[in-house]
Amino acid sequence: MNSFYSCSRFSNRDFIFNLSLLLDTLRIFAATAVFLGHTNFPWFFGGGEIGPKNGQDYVIIFFVLSGFVIAWSIDRKKELTFSQYTFDRLTRLWSVALPALCLGAILDFLGRSINPQTYNSIFSGDHIGIKYLISVLFFHESWFFSIRPGSNGPLWSLSYEFFYYLIFGAIALLPTFKSKVFAGLAFCLIAGPKVLILFPCWLVGCFSYWGCKKLRPNTLISLALLALSAYFLISTLSSRWVAWSASSFPGLGVTPFFYSAKFLDDYTIALAFGLLLLSLSRWFTLENKPTGWFSVLIRNCSNCSFSIYVIHFPLMAFINAAWMSGAIRNISHLEATLIVFLCCSVFALLFEFPLKWYRFQILRILPFLSQKCGIHS
Repeated sequence: MNSFYSCSRFSNRDFIFNLSLLLDTLRIFAATAVFLGHTNFPWFFGGGEIGPKNGQDYVIIFFVLSGFVIAWSIDRKKELTFSQYTFDRLTRLWSVALPALCLGAILDFLGRSINPQTYNSIFSGDHIGIKYLISVLFFHESWFFSIRPGSNGPLWSLSYEFFYYLIFGAIALLPTFKSKVFAGLAFCLIAGPKVLILFPCWLVGCFSYWGCKKLRPNTLISLALLALSAYFLISTLSSRWVAWSASSFPGLGVTPFFYSAKFLDDYTIALAFGLLLLSLSRWFTLENKPTGWFSVLIRNCSNCSFSIYVIHFPLMAFINAAWMSGAIRNISHLEATLIVFLCCSVFALLFEFPLKWYRFQILRILPFLSQKCGIHS
């Protein structure tokens, strides 16, 4: 069929690659880009030029990927309940975020003991206990809060993700229209406008999933969409696309919005990336589970991406403090970057990989979750 779209189900004959493998690869790319972007900061070994200038752009890619995967998961698990969904999402976040907060606090304490001056621009010590408590609950970006738990500024996006999970899950999974509306509005009210400003970026991922499943552009249209999305994506990420920049509009991109400041740029990135996923649906399938050693390698590397994101900043700050104090010597910027990456990988092996085991232990300790709520590991 050579029509503009075909709404038939995916067929193995029409696709070459597996889409989940592509998503894992893109997740690795985004996490690495955020990490390398942060290594360019002047306070880290004098700065470098091995990553992008703005790591937040790649967090938006994370949002789109997250929306895509959540929509896929809900659509695939027909018997999924809101209780099970919430348990899965919270354990996914807490299994890595809690160890990251604890380890980050230890690293900050040690680093500031060695060389407190290196933390001047990345650490605020007032009300530190309250900041960590609010961060554990993922309320640290709610409304016009923008709370940094120690030096770990990148954890801001976890608060956004937390509310996006709840809002979308409530609307998609609660049984009645009244409960959907009430819960959805309640979560929006708690999240506040700053978080909701970037919610469309996350929803782009959901619509991209629907497009990949239902709409199949023909080869010509797919190539056109691919070229268009690649142009806008590359242009925006390289800071050459300025027509839609929030800085062009007075009153936008100011302090109350914090990480949502340049939301018009973020919308451009999200839409371009969503179009990219849609254009690739011509050659990628959602159905077959990838097999083989390369698939296993990509999947395992992807499983490290969350850990890289949540712990790299405190590790960078600590290693930099040790270097500035003279505790470690004869180490280059590249070597320090590789050390941080290796430590993140070890962290992932300890906390991100055993997620199923953690869920099993929680249900063993709290059996009422299974008995009363029907939750399983």
